[in-house]
Amino acid sequence: MKNFKKIAALILVVLMLSTSAVAFADYPEKAIEVLIPAGPGGDTDTTVRAIAASLTELLGQPVVVTNMPGGAGTVAMTELQNRDADGYTVFYHHVDTLLLELLGRMDDGWQWEDALDISAVTGGGNTYCLFVRKDNDKGLNTFEDVINYAKENPYELTYAVEMGGTLHMHALALMQATGIEVDCIDLGAASDRTIAFLGGQCDILEGLYSQGKEYIETGDFVPLCVLGNERNENFPDIPCSEELGFPFAAEWFYYFGFKKGTDPEIVKTFTEAVGQAVTMEPYANALALYNFHDNFQPNDDGVAFMKGVEEVYAPMAEALMEQ
Repeated sequence: MKNFKKIAALILVVLMLSTSAVAFADYPEKAIEVLIPAGPGGDTDTTVRAIAASLTELLGQPVVVTNMPGGAGTVAMTELQNRDADGYTVFYHHVDTLLLELLGRMDDGWQWEDALDISAVTGGGNTYCLFVRKDNDKGLNTFEDVINYAKENPYELTYAVEMGGTLHMHALALMQATGIEVDCIDLGAASDRTIAFLGGQCDILEGLYSQGKEYIETGDFVPLCVLGNERNENFPDIPCSEELGFPFAAEWFYYFGFKKGTDPEIVKTFTEAVGQAVTMEPYANALALYNFHDNFQPNDDGVAFMKGVEEVYAPMAEALMEQ
C-alpha cells in the first residue's frame, strides 16, 4: 500500500509538471497588450509598432499597442501595476522610466527594479543633438560660440525643454559642466519645440538628429554636437559633446518589462521572441529612422545596462530637484 501511495504521488507530480510545461509551451494563448506612455507618431510609438508586428508573427498571437500618454509615464506605469502579472500585459518605454524613480514621480519609495521584471533592452543610441538656427542674431555657429556667449550674457540664451523631463536635466548638466547659465523654457513636446525653434522663440534646440535632418540639409539648422562620449557613425562630421568639454555618457534606450511577479518561463518565452524580432526588418528600419541601432540585452544584462544609465542621470535629477 505504501509503495502504491508513493507511485501515485510520483505520477501526480509528473502530471503537474507536464501540465505546467504544456501551459508555458502554449503561451501566449491570446493577444498580448503593450502599454506605452507616449502618443501616436513619435519614436516610441513607431519603434514599438514595428517590433510588435514581428512579435505577432513569432508568437502566433496578436501583439497590440495601447497608447497611454500623460503624467510623464506615470499613467501607463500605474495601469501596468493594476493589471495581473499573467504575461499578457507588457510595458515598452525608454530612459524616462528611470526618471520616475529619480524624481519621485511615483509613490514614495517606488523603484523600477522592484516594479518590473525586465525582459530586454532592445535598441537605442546617442543621436540627441544641440542645434542653433543659421539665421540667429547672436553670431552662434559652434558649440564654443554658445559657451562664450552664455558666459558673457548669463540667462540670455534660451534652451527649449519640457520642464522636469530628460532634456531639462541635460540642460542642467550642460550648465554644470561648462559653467554657463541659460534660461530653460518649457515649450512642450518634441514637435512643439521644433516649431517654436523655427519661429525664433528659443535659441537652443535639443532633439534627435532625425528631427533636425531636414533642416540641416536646407541649411536652417546648425548642429553643434551630438550628446555622447563618441561621434555617431551615421553623422561622423558632428563632434561629440565630450570632445567639446561636456562629458555625457547617458545612452538613449528602449526596453520591454513585465509587472513584477510574472512567471519567469513566460518572460523567457517573450524575451526569446524579442531577441529574434530586434534583428528583423521592421524594427531595424524603424530604429534607422532615428539613427538608432539594435542593442539586445536580455534580463539581468538589461537591468545592469539600465542601472548604468541611471547612475549617469542621478546627479542630473538631484540638480533638477534642488531648483
